[in-house]
Amino acid sequence: MLCASLENCLSEYRPREILIATRILGGAGLRSLVSREYSVKVVTQGPVLGKLKMLEAIDNFNVEVRYVPKLFSSFYIFKREQTVCAAFGGDLTYDVVSGSSTGVLLSNCGDDALGALKFFEKLWERARNILEVDPYLVGRTRDWNHYRVIAELRSLKLKGDDEEEIVDRLVREHARRVFGIDDYDEIARRYWSTIFSARNISVKLVDDPTTGLPITAPLVYYSVRILRNPTDTCNGSPCLKTTVKLIERSLKYAPASPVHEAWKRSLKNGQERRKIDASPYLPALLLLTGKVEIDYDRGLGTRTYRLKK
Repeated sequence: MLCASLENCLSEYRPREILIATRILGGAGLRSLVSREYSVKVVTQGPVLGKLKMLEAIDNFNVEVRYVPKLFSSFYIFKREQTVCAAFGGDLTYDVVSGSSTGVLLSNCGDDALGALKFFEKLWERARNILEVDPYLVGRTRDWNHYRVIAELRSLKLKGDDEEEIVDRLVREHARRVFGIDDYDEIARRYWSTIFSARNISVKLVDDPTTGLPITAPLVYYSVRILRNPTDTCNGSPCLKTTVKLIERSLKYAPASPVHEAWKRSLKNGQERRKIDASPYLPALLLLTGKVEIDYDRGLGTRTYRLKK
């Protein structure tokens, strides 16, 4: 039986879990697929197109992506209770998911599908988490530089007693690995370029060790943006007081997503609000942009923020 698209296969079999082996992985296609509440596992040899969209899918939905060095064909396995079916052909790209690409061959739900399932399980066992793979292996596509910066940041264990120490240690110990250079002004430029490119993609930069919450690119971008028009006054100059207020306002502009909903839930809890306000990790990632000045209001016992002049 021939499915005109992956969408036709999904409508026919209504799976709860989808296992995918794909030579080329399209991040937009994966993002579209996993947003429908399927449980998804993917193995790919790359290249990965739309790497930031792939990260967004991983960070927000029930999906795992692993890397294998070589795949000779692409196939899909659909699982629902005790039923297993499979389709062959068509790499996982947005066109295949949306239906504008045709020619996905559907196998029967018998021996061919069971054989494909066993093969996928073997691939899965020897595959590596794609986030642990050298960024060079997933293809130097248009967004490769930004993906590399984010992937390297995510692999670090940021440490420090305050935001300045965190930034100082990041630059001294990891700048060449993350940014390919150790000049602070150039680091800030490359970092901001990455933040800008991912400003509307709910992709995690790091997990905040203090709160356990994911600090995202949109959270950093919109925190900087709202400082253009601060509503408070500090020592006679415009500023914005408290990290909590900064985050609450930036979340109004950040794209709706599960990672940002996690912040909104935490901000409703008084104890979590205090943790968020005390944490130096978002302030550190704002300092790294080179666009933000952070002071400390001893009367309030909290940070204050303004744009650099």
